[in-house]
Amino acid sequence: MQTINKFSIITLSVLLVLSIQGKSWGATDAEKIHIDADHMKANIESGHSTYTGNVKVRQGELILTGDQITVIQKNNEVEKITVIGKPAHYNHVTDKGEVIEADSERMVYAASKNLLILTINANLNHPEHHISSQKIIYNTLTKVAVAGDPNSADKPDSSERVKITLTPKNQDGDTDETDEKPTGK
Repeated sequence: MQTINKFSIITLSVLLVLSIQGKSWGATDAEKIHIDADHMKANIESGHSTYTGNVKVRQGELILTGDQITVIQKNNEVEKITVIGKPAHYNHVTDKGEVIEADSERMVYAASKNLLILTINANLNHPEHHISSQKIIYNTLTKVAVAGDPNSADKPDSSERVKITLTPKNQDGDTDETDEKPTGK
C-alpha cells in the first residue's frame, strides 16, 4: 500500500509539472516549471496544488522560494501562484542580465496580468533602485512598480510609508564610482 502511495505522489507530481508548462510566467518562451518541496498535495481535477517545506519553484531564470507555495491553474495554464514565507523570495534574471529580487511574507503572482503583489514587509530590488513598503505591486512585463496604500495618508504609522533608494549612474552609464572598493595600490 505504501509503495502505491509513493508511486501515486510521484506520478501526480510529474503530471502536474508537465501540465503547468502551457503558459510561461517567468520567461518569454514556455519553459518547464520545476518544483522541489518536502510535501505536495495536488488536486488534478481542480488544478490546485499546495507545496510545503522549503519550497523552490524554478522556471528558466526565475526562482521563487517560500515555506508554502500554492499553484492554481485553469485550462492547463498557471493562473496564480501564492508564496508564503518568513520571508518568501522572488529572484529573476531578465533577458538583459538585470537581477530583479523581491521578498515579503506573502506574494501573489497573477500570471495573466503579469503582476507580482508583495505584502507584509515587502522589498523590491532592481539594479537602479530599492523599494520597501507594506505593499508593492510590480508588473513583470512593463517593469512598473507601485508601492504603498493610497488610503494610508490618514495613518501616521511610519510602517505604512514607502521608502526608496535610487542609485545614480555616472556619465558612462555605470553605477556611481563611490560604491567601488579601492584596489589597494
